Amino acid sequence: MSTQFTNRQWRLPNNENKDKQSNYSMDFDNDAIVFNQTTYSGAFSMSFWVNPVEFTTNNRAFLITENSNANFIWLLANNDIRLKINGSQYIFSESGGNDIVPSTWQNIIITRDNSNNVNCFRNGSSFGSSSILSGGFVVNRFAQGYGGSWNYLGKIDAVSIFDYALSPSQITTLQGSSSTGIGNPMSLSPKPVAYYQLGDKSAFNGADYLVPNIAAEEADGDIATSYSPYALEFDSASSDYIDCGDSDDFSFGNSSTDSPFSVSAWIKVGNTGINRIVNKVGGSDAEWFFTTGTANRTLVLNLYSSGATTAGPNRGVAGSTSLNNYINQWVHVASSYDGRGGNTAYDGMKLYLNGQLETTTNLTAGTYIAMANGVAPLRIGSDIYFTNYYFNGSISNVSIWNTALTSAQVTEIYNEGVPSNLNNHSAYSSLVSWWQLGSNSSFNTNWTVLDEKGSNNGTSVNMTEADIVDGVGSYANGTSSGMGGDEVIGDAPYSTANSLSVNMDVEDRVTDTPS
Repeated sequence: MSTQFTNRQWRLPNNENKDKQSNYSMDFDNDAIVFNQTTYSGAFSMSFWVNPVEFTTNNRAFLITENSNANFIWLLANNDIRLKINGSQYIFSESGGNDIVPSTWQNIIITRDNSNNVNCFRNGSSFGSSSILSGGFVVNRFAQGYGGSWNYLGKIDAVSIFDYALSPSQITTLQGSSSTGIGNPMSLSPKPVAYYQLGDKSAFNGADYLVPNIAAEEADGDIATSYSPYALEFDSASSDYIDCGDSDDFSFGNSSTDSPFSVSAWIKVGNTGINRIVNKVGGSDAEWFFTTGTANRTLVLNLYSSGATTAGPNRGVAGSTSLNNYINQWVHVASSYDGRGGNTAYDGMKLYLNGQLETTTNLTAGTYIAMANGVAPLRIGSDIYFTNYYFNGSISNVSIWNTALTSAQVTEIYNEGVPSNLNNHSAYSSLVSWWQLGSNSSFNTNWTVLDEKGSNNGTSVNMTEADIVDGVGSYANGTSSGMGGDEVIGDAPYSTANSLSVNMDVEDRVTDTPS
């Protein structure tokens, strides 16, 4: 991984490690990662890298378990591995020098095929086998035993779970090497059903780590990996919003003519109220807003003629699909305007929901000429004039473009339901600003959200560090329990001496370098 920012920390790998799959792990001390419970009733494989502390006489360290005593994988003090499935258990023992070694990184893989043959491997070598374990294997946590007993002490990295038995060649791939680093589970076919990279992408929210399931970022497995695993959550009751300031970049009129622009965002509305998405509207300085409207809560794009208040004169369009149908569901929304101006400006306006062009209804008031270049700030999640209208829910990947995106270009952003890297978009030259929200964002009293394309970073108002949440398409993600915010460490299998920043934020990276 190259240098990247994940809330609270810049992660700067040693140069010789920058191309490796994993450079950071998590250190467990009676802590746990908890995620949605899953049952594996047939064939499965589980791979994880462990670096346990020195064993004591009675130390039994859980690696994977559920909230009962029927299913678990644990390490025993005599360097054995115990697997229990549906109440039946087996102990894998090795007396030929292949023991579990404290204070050393090692890869443990357990597989079960469709005939219930179970095999255990340490660093690619057989650690024992069994043919007696059948039934569903239920898991919902790492590193903590049932009832909080016999918790794992030490480091864990790169936990991956498959719904089939890995082949010998796949096990070799996961083992990797000291020169190339650990193998990438996502390179295998079929891909894992879950992959928790732990240290490299985990974000702290002030109380817990959010640990993304990398496999889930590919949704159904036939699309590119999601670019952003995080979002920010807005609470209308707390009047949350992001202020991106006033800039000519966000104004698309000069009082006599308009110019084209488009707005794109991923949203998850939490109620059936009016939800302000993105706008540039002041009390007597209205330019444009993109919102869910008063009628049936459909999408609305509205333009205001020079000198107008939000009462008009204006031109706009309202969509046909109610966002009430998508409560607590991620959707992609976009609007475009071709800049034609005048009383028929709405003829050049389009709305999109999940990549599909909406049937629209025209909204008109008074005589419209063109928008002005006003001084109202661009806000995400609210506007200035209607002080009681805020967004309630989550927002991710807001972007502004100085062109009327085509239907194909909107579909490209939609990307079959997963945010993509807009730096690779075909209309990148027309991208004005892009805020991922959550990813490339830092919290210090307020959130700073980095403008990935322009120089208009946003600042949150009335938001807390806890407002970083799982992003678009994320499911089966993990959340830490009992961690204090310093458990990500610059040590991983085949990768050491990696740096972590202290008291730095997302704006501390600059382009000025020694010449």
